[in-house]
Amino acid sequence: MDLPTLSLVIPAFNEEDTIEYLIDSLRDQLDEFHEIIAVNNNSTDRTAEILERLESELPVLRVVNEPRPGVVMARNAGFDAAVGDVIGRLDADARAKPGWARTVREFFATAAEDVGAGTGRFDQYDMPLQRVHKLFLDVGFRHDGDGPLEVPTLFGANMAVRRSTWDEIRPHLLEIPGIFDDLDITLCITDAGQKSVLIDGMNISASGRRMLSSVSSYKKFVEYMPATYEARGMHEEAEKSKAAVRSMRLLHLVFWIPSRAYNPVSGRFSLKQLLSKHPERVLPYESVS
Repeated sequence: MDLPTLSLVIPAFNEEDTIEYLIDSLRDQLDEFHEIIAVNNNSTDRTAEILERLESELPVLRVVNEPRPGVVMARNAGFDAAVGDVIGRLDADARAKPGWARTVREFFATAAEDVGAGTGRFDQYDMPLQRVHKLFLDVGFRHDGDGPLEVPTLFGANMAVRRSTWDEIRPHLLEIPGIFDDLDITLCITDAGQKSVLIDGMNISASGRRMLSSVSSYKKFVEYMPATYEARGMHEEAEKSKAAVRSMRLLHLVFWIPSRAYNPVSGRFSLKQLLSKHPERVLPYESVS
């Protein structure tokens, strides 16, 4: 069976603490990639330095610099530069599970022509209560039908799109602040008459550091969902999505204190950790110009 070629795009803004862990998680899979494109999106820390060193060590890796700020611009720069039959995306703070690349290639080698993109499961390597997290995913991804489960939105930290599908939807993607870029891609794929599905075995460990955000910051983040629908003129869907926003905010409140009290290095909870200062994660869709 001929397998499609696979490009991987990694948008990166100030990821000096995480980017090398992701690349290390891919080292046993490098032969599966036609190319890995890391997009340095105006980083002000050591991200560019680390990527330059890794690029000199790994022939499959090349670095693209995108000066326009925002994950949408970084994603577009990487996807536009990619030449593989399938374009994958992983966030710079993710870690691929063994067999990730092979799973993606084998899936698209036999997938129906109307499947334009896929996404995978994830756990969180730096968060507590992972059994609860898995339970929520199992409920959300329950599927008793034939064929892969169609999903309402791709997970931006772990996704793959056919190159032909990307070329078709590219002119229709929004380039504005205050939206979820992965939801926007999914909606464009649906408009193109194609499906976005769950790919079994396309698994990663992701960072759950968004759960450490303040209540106000997280509220702003999740409100990108109805804003995406509104930007596309889908007013009824925007109104319906507000129920999901309320659920996400409630879950954030439930997990907020345990997450802030948890030390991922020691794997323990402590009052000292709870009361310590937690860095506020940058909102990824506010800087597009």
